[in-house]
Amino acid sequence: MASTLGLRARGAFSNLSRQSTFSVSSRWTLTPCTRQSIRRMATDQNKPPQHNNASRTTGGAIAHTREQVQWKDLTTPQKVVAATKTTTNFAVIGAGLVLVGAIGYAIVSELFGPSSDTAIFGDALDRLQELIGTPMKGHGDPSSSKRRRNRRISSQIVLDGEGKEHLLMRFFVEGPDNEGTAHLEMIKDSRGKWEYKYLFVDIPGGVRPAQRIFVEYNKFAGQPAVEDSK
Repeated sequence: MASTLGLRARGAFSNLSRQSTFSVSSRWTLTPCTRQSIRRMATDQNKPPQHNNASRTTGGAIAHTREQVQWKDLTTPQKVVAATKTTTNFAVIGAGLVLVGAIGYAIVSELFGPSSDTAIFGDALDRLQELIGTPMKGHGDPSSSKRRRNRRISSQIVLDGEGKEHLLMRFFVEGPDNEGTAHLEMIKDSRGKWEYKYLFVDIPGGVRPAQRIFVEYNKFAGQPAVEDSK
């Protein structure tokens, strides 16, 4: 009898414990507010950390501050280094400008100076036209090709036994009735100026016989003048 009651009591206690467990677990049912809180926590965990951006911003601010250091805040060695860099930069720029100016002056003097080949060629062509009296053109090559005729005038400078400079030039002239080859020689005098020794044009034979026309001839070219020798 007692054992029977004990079994019943145990069964009853067991049933009560199961019921109480079930009732407790049913009390922890998730409410809508709890679900929303859990979702917010999960969203916050998925967000990337912000400390890297903050550190980058701070580093950029520090670098920017370093660039804006004023001259009065620099130490003496820093001022010396900065002044040396500035002086070096100005020196390089100045040297470049001087070099460009020298090259430009040399080019202009070579092409348009009074002693340039272009100036001497123009003067010789004017003298030929003035003597012959016929409109003519000068070319660097006798070919009928316009490209070859526009070549640079052939000239060279040689030294004689006394060390004087002689300029030799040849070019081709063309007129309405005939054409020819012009030759000239100039000698640089003691003053550094070119002086004609001779200038002539050779006209080839055809209907008329070949001829050589002298425009300039001076056998004393390059020699000191009488007033210079006194």
